[in-house]
Amino acid sequence: MNKSEEARRNVSIRRIIIALALVTMVISIMLLTATYYTDAGYTRLSENMESYIQWQRDANDLQNGSDFLTEQVRCFVMTGNRQYLDNYFEEAQVTQRRDRAVNNVRILMGETAAYESLVSALGESVDLMNREYYAMRLAVSAYGYDLSEYPLEIQEVALSGRDAAAPAEQQRETARTMVFDDVYHEKKEAIFSNIRASLEAMDAEMTERQTAAKDNMRRILILQRVMIVMTILMIIIALLLFFTLVVGPLLKAITYIQKDEALPVEGAKEFRFLAREYNIIHATNLEQKKELAYEATHDNLTGVYNRNGYNSIQRNVDWRTCALVLFDVDSFKPVNDTYGHKMGDRVLQRTARTIQNAFRAQDYVCRIGGDEFAVIMKQVNTGFGDLIREKVKKINDELIVPQDDMPGVYVSCGVAYGAKISNFDRLFHEADAAMYRVKRRGGCGCEVCE
Repeated sequence: MNKSEEARRNVSIRRIIIALALVTMVISIMLLTATYYTDAGYTRLSENMESYIQWQRDANDLQNGSDFLTEQVRCFVMTGNRQYLDNYFEEAQVTQRRDRAVNNVRILMGETAAYESLVSALGESVDLMNREYYAMRLAVSAYGYDLSEYPLEIQEVALSGRDAAAPAEQQRETARTMVFDDVYHEKKEAIFSNIRASLEAMDAEMTERQTAAKDNMRRILILQRVMIVMTILMIIIALLLFFTLVVGPLLKAITYIQKDEALPVEGAKEFRFLAREYNIIHATNLEQKKELAYEATHDNLTGVYNRNGYNSIQRNVDWRTCALVLFDVDSFKPVNDTYGHKMGDRVLQRTARTIQNAFRAQDYVCRIGGDEFAVIMKQVNTGFGDLIREKVKKINDELIVPQDDMPGVYVSCGVAYGAKISNFDRLFHEADAAMYRVKRRGGCGCEVCE
């Protein structure tokens, strides 16, 4: 025993427990710190997003307030309905969405470009109100209403001499023109342009803030990853020491035994001795099991699965996603009668190899009778018909050519899809029936039940 191994054995469980306790305390502090920084970064991102949403609402409020005033003044001059004028002044003097929107943006963003653009939009809107007051004053006069009953802003509007002397119908037409003409639309477009400029400035400001917040969050996440890596390393070091000295070899042995695998030769001298002895017995038993399992499921002559293997496969595959391909060597009896059984065996071996070479490695090739073979193709659908026919043609093209001193043979084939059949017995019946229809037509072909 060298000094390093002796030192490892002298480490006590009490020391391991103390070390684990210290590691746990360090881990807790690190995780709490990481949680605090992560929460702070998330809060900053959330606040930025909430601010951006509020900015959008404020800009929309300003535009909606301006549009509402336009709608009400137009309705008033068109209909003379006092309710529209009252709605107008309710918005302008009480609700004041435009003024509140500008004030909110100033609070949220300060006197930035976005704020200045909204101020300009508000100024354009206020300036437009003078034109709207004049139009409403004309409408009051045109409809013959008592001016004293209307807001002071309307009473204080002085009509030009021509407008004041104009007939009522002309006054109404002038009022309508003032809120629908190109000048009015240009002023509205100036309001919208400033609002759009404010939104663009908001986007730029938000992008800058979010970029800064993301960079900060990225640094936090990097720090957190470092903490996690350090934590993992500390845990690994502590646990490796514990498991190596106390329960490692035993737990590993139990795991390997449960998996029926050979034990790693490590640990104490006694355990290494037991592991070597167990491995000798395990290897002997495993080899015997493999030989018995292979002989039980494989055909000794051809090396493909035998009837037992075929039965086991059909019980364990999802036949609904399979195709069953049955083969029968049409000219096999004359070969046996003419050349003898040894030659017949060689022909069967050649047939099995040819079928195996034609299909995929994941497909199961079985010999289920004297000269009958079956292939269970996995993960296929009805679109494989042409491919299977091509495989069968390739098989016949190869088998029909004599090889060495063996005569040429050919096969008949029937194919059925599990997706169209209710059970495996029915699948076999459909494939078998298709195969015998080919044989009755002279053989050397393939029929697919599609």
